[in-house]
Amino acid sequence: METLKTRAEFKRVQKGRKWVTPAFIMQGLARADIESQGPRFGFTVSGKSVAVEGEGGRKRGKAVDRNRARRRLKEAVRLTFAEAARPNLDYVIIGRAVALTRKFEDLLADMRRAFHKVGQPARSDKENNPAP
Repeated sequence: METLKTRAEFKRVQKGRKWVTPAFIMQGLARADIESQGPRFGFTVSGKSVAVEGEGGRKRGKAVDRNRARRRLKEAVRLTFAEAARPNLDYVIIGRAVALTRKFEDLLADMRRAFHKVGQPARSDKENNPAP
C-alpha cells in the first residue's frame, strides 16, 4: 500500500470528491502522473477528532486514541482496497471519534461504500441542470 507523504499531496486531494461516514471522511482525487499505477493513501486523525472530556473540563485526544483510530482505519483500508479502490487515485482518510468504537464489520462496510462513492466519476453540469 503506497502512502501520501507531503502536505501538498494531502491539500491537492481536498479538491476531489468526498464521502462522510460516522467513523471517517474519505476524500479522493485522480492523479495526473501515470508513473505509479496503484492507489495511494493518506491517513490523518487529529486530537480534536478523538477528544474526550478530561480533567478540568478540557477536551483532549490522547496519542493512544489517535494511534488506535489510525491503526483501525489502516487495517480496514488494507482489507478492502484491493477489491474496491480505483488505480491512479489518491485517497485521504480523516478519522473521527466513532472509529474507536464502531464495530469492525461496520467499519469495513463503510469503507467499501466510501471507495465506491469517491471512485465514481463526477457528474457533469448537463446531468445536474438539464436544459428544458
